[in-house]
Amino acid sequence: MKICEFNFGASMDNIDRHTLKALQLDGRKKNSDLAKETGLAPSTMLDRVKKLESKGILKGYRAVVDPEKIGLNAQGFACISLDRHQVKNIEALENEIKKISNVRACYHITGRFDYLLHVVAPDLGDFGSLIKEKLATIPGMGKIETFIVYAEVKPDHGCPIDAAL
Repeated sequence: MKICEFNFGASMDNIDRHTLKALQLDGRKKNSDLAKETGLAPSTMLDRVKKLESKGILKGYRAVVDPEKIGLNAQGFACISLDRHQVKNIEALENEIKKISNVRACYHITGRFDYLLHVVAPDLGDFGSLIKEKLATIPGMGKIETFIVYAEVKPDHGCPIDAAL
């Protein structure tokens, strides 16, 4: 008999949802606390968390760092268009973007632009240099349009678990 057999998607139960929400808010939450909150034995809770990890639903744990507290006072978005849509150009661009530590996230998107990047830098001068010296020099780069962030209105708190029915 298997304990905690999972069939994710529509059949994710309330304990799974609670666990995912709790760990998104605090990745260091103790297994014993999760077990108490859900009414499960600690060993059963640990099995459930391990299943979420093995299925790739829980991809990892990390600290959330305030960029301004570590001197990254400028952030913005860069929308990028390629000048040629060939596999070698796409791969080259993606490989170069992965090497730039100031790029927090990169998305391949539809619409007027091909990519959307979330970028951070110590100040606006460094932000501009990053665009000119690192992004604009990538082979196959077409147009770059940037948007500076004035304020973060709603920070990323993870996936909306309750919306995943």
